[in-house]
Amino acid sequence: MKKILLLPASLVLLLSFCQNETSKKDTDKKQEAAVKQDSTAKIKDTTVTKALSNRAFDIKSFNASNNFNATASILAGVKSSSGALAKYLDSSAWKENATFIDSSWSRLERGRVGKMRTWRDKELGTINQNERTLFYPFSGPDFLTAYTFFPNVDKYIMIGLEPIGKLPEIAKMKGKDAEQYVKYFKISLADIFNKSYFITQYMGRDLQNQKVNGTLPILSFFIKRTGNDIADIKFVGKIGKDSIVERPYDYKDKKFSPFGVRIDIVSNGQAKSIYYFRYDVSNGKFTDTTLFVKYLNKMQAPIATYVKSASYLLHNDFMSNMRKFILTKSDDVVEDDTGIPYRFFTEKGNWATKVYGEYQRPVKDFKWLDCQKDLKAVFDKDSASIPKLPFHLGYHWSSNKDVILVCAKKK
Repeated sequence: MKKILLLPASLVLLLSFCQNETSKKDTDKKQEAAVKQDSTAKIKDTTVTKALSNRAFDIKSFNASNNFNATASILAGVKSSSGALAKYLDSSAWKENATFIDSSWSRLERGRVGKMRTWRDKELGTINQNERTLFYPFSGPDFLTAYTFFPNVDKYIMIGLEPIGKLPEIAKMKGKDAEQYVKYFKISLADIFNKSYFITQYMGRDLQNQKVNGTLPILSFFIKRTGNDIADIKFVGKIGKDSIVERPYDYKDKKFSPFGVRIDIVSNGQAKSIYYFRYDVSNGKFTDTTLFVKYLNKMQAPIATYVKSASYLLHNDFMSNMRKFILTKSDDVVEDDTGIPYRFFTEKGNWATKVYGEYQRPVKDFKWLDCQKDLKAVFDKDSASIPKLPFHLGYHWSSNKDVILVCAKKK
């Protein structure tokens, strides 16, 4: 079996991220001093509250031919909404890309996504009827799974370590530039197409080259390919120590350093927003006193949390703050066995749980982890009555034996 995830490398990426943040302290102090003279520094905690609790954009102002939507359409091979960029779909590079995407997407629909939708309608109907926000830590740019399972929420809050980046300027690309971009774009999509998840260390490599710039192109691709339109894109960042604000995509403020992006979309005639944040959520950076946690506390309830292919990070003590945050804030949690250990949902009796699939111990890349004995016992006791999954998601791609837990907080 091919290796799925080299955790030591993943931890190196995590530690490297932390070190980079630490090395910025002097620069940050200088920036904060300069910001005090900026009028934007007057925006206090009300901005923190407003950024995630504000209403969706005015859908009446939506123009389907805007450049964000057109660029995403070229990436996704969707000519009908590519506006002024439509002519580029006739070039050899983008025509090749569209052919590849059409073929890959058809295969994805038949083998996974269509089955996921059928299962969702049967098993996640109540969650989709009630919840307003989806919280998806360790997501990378996996909007595909988020939207497939939770199409009705108003906001998607996604967190990963992959860089944000920017959309390609397709009109400025010459022939060879487009060919190179298409080549690397295919590479960046390979794992989600073939294995259903992004591999952190590979994404860190693939999305920091000079071709595919960050997660934003991938997010935009999935938004378009799932039948949605992009209305606007803004960046999200800190101002001083007490404010998180949004800035236009083409912001000019050199003091502003974004760590997140907001993408407003039109989905089945409804206005929705997708947030992606590049943030280290281990205990050192994710505490009740940090600005980002205060910001996330403004998420609109009811809240569903989804966790998949998360390297078993929530099994570790250094992720206990995120684990506690999820258990406290969520009304429902849907996860595979790499998420919060099963015992945290059963030890106090305040969660109703249902399990699906077939349980296996963690794959060999996580050989220091034993099986979850309490979860295994549930399957061993009554395996015949536990519903099987009609699709595959997660690390067990060689055996197709996966687990999904659906946990509802008791009222």
